[in-house]
Amino acid sequence: MMNRSSVSRWNLWTMTFQLAVAALLFAATGPTAKADTKRLEDLRVLYVGSERADDFVGFLSDHVSKAVAISREDFRAEDARDFDVVLLDWPQSEEARAERAEGKSPLGSRDEWHRPTVLLGSAGLNLACVWQLRGGSGCTCLDPVAYDLKEHPIFDAPFRINRDTTIEIETPEAFVDDLDETKIKVIAIVDERDRKWRSGWCTYSTAFDEYPDVEFFCGGVNEKTPTAAAIWRQGNLLHFGFQQSPREMNSVGDQLLLNSIAYISNFSQDHPIAITPSVFVGPRARPRSTVASWLKNPDRKSWVEGIVTEELWQMIESQGDAESMANWAEEHTAFLTTDPKSKITIDEDLLSIKMGFDDPTFIEFAINELESGDEASVARAKRLLGRYVPDGPNEGSAAKWRDWHAENKPYLFATDFGHYRWYIDPLAKHRGIPTTELRGIDRMDVR
Repeated sequence: MMNRSSVSRWNLWTMTFQLAVAALLFAATGPTAKADTKRLEDLRVLYVGSERADDFVGFLSDHVSKAVAISREDFRAEDARDFDVVLLDWPQSEEARAERAEGKSPLGSRDEWHRPTVLLGSAGLNLACVWQLRGGSGCTCLDPVAYDLKEHPIFDAPFRINRDTTIEIETPEAFVDDLDETKIKVIAIVDERDRKWRSGWCTYSTAFDEYPDVEFFCGGVNEKTPTAAAIWRQGNLLHFGFQQSPREMNSVGDQLLLNSIAYISNFSQDHPIAITPSVFVGPRARPRSTVASWLKNPDRKSWVEGIVTEELWQMIESQGDAESMANWAEEHTAFLTTDPKSKITIDEDLLSIKMGFDDPTFIEFAINELESGDEASVARAKRLLGRYVPDGPNEGSAAKWRDWHAENKPYLFATDFGHYRWYIDPLAKHRGIPTTELRGIDRMDVR
């Protein structure tokens, strides 16, 4: 258990954090916006769960204004109204899997949940499955050992995480193919690192940078990949993937948890944007690049056959040897799409215009086709816009599409990880800041 810090130290680090955030927000949003940062000792925290209620409430009571627990079964969304942060503890179990399959979440509806929330351990997986968040793809194989801490204010306040506490360990076997180093530097968040601990949930972070509402803070030692995320944020949800409770963690682990609570308390205005189905609750289309990537590995050829349509597989096989198949797939990656059964296939419309749906000029190109007067081009443009830009003016005229695009262009982003489509970044649009310029800490609450 950690040594309790004095109030003066709390205030010092909180002030440092607030000043840093205020400076960043001033630069991003101008003199009329102010950082609505909160101090940890003023926070009211609600723990939702049963398994470790006494442990978390007992620990938090020494650090926050109010700490209360309620079971997942008894919790209702309105119970969170008088709290600044909710901690959701929802471990994996047969019951949890049944709830995921039925689309039941202890927090209710994704669209109606705005409270800053820390997802403890496997709560990140379970909620991602129900709400279709990015956290639904990863591994229950996270050790209580942090790795690859980014330069970020979350590690500076209210406690400064001492990076000098790093230790060197042999590069994990799962990391060898991706790293040249024979040893890596890590920070253990428990005192007995070599003991057998319960595994936490780490999330595959591929294409995190495509999402304006996502931040990667640190990874952890795991059995899959060095790029998997252990602590990260999507909108008002902070994933704290380590499974250990405050009683099990050392001072660094406790500080990481407290810093996470303090940081996410400032994100009630940001929310998850993209819809990302999880492989654990049904079929999910893989990103387009998966096809070529897997074909480059002879051991994964059969995997490709399982994720593409029969027609696309026939096209791939007709290329001949393995290298030719991989090359063909890579050349046609931009023209791939997903069918209603979440199988990857060729979009003949994209192939005909030699452009991927996520090309920055795609929407403008389609609108120009709507105005062309050519019957075939107009029909194709309508199909493409309807398929990949569902937030646009459905069945709208070229003029309506052009007006819509002019209004929303700075706030649009495309991804094939959250379905294959374009999204509007609502926070960027509300603040009048291009989505490419509103990332990370700049998305913190302002007033």
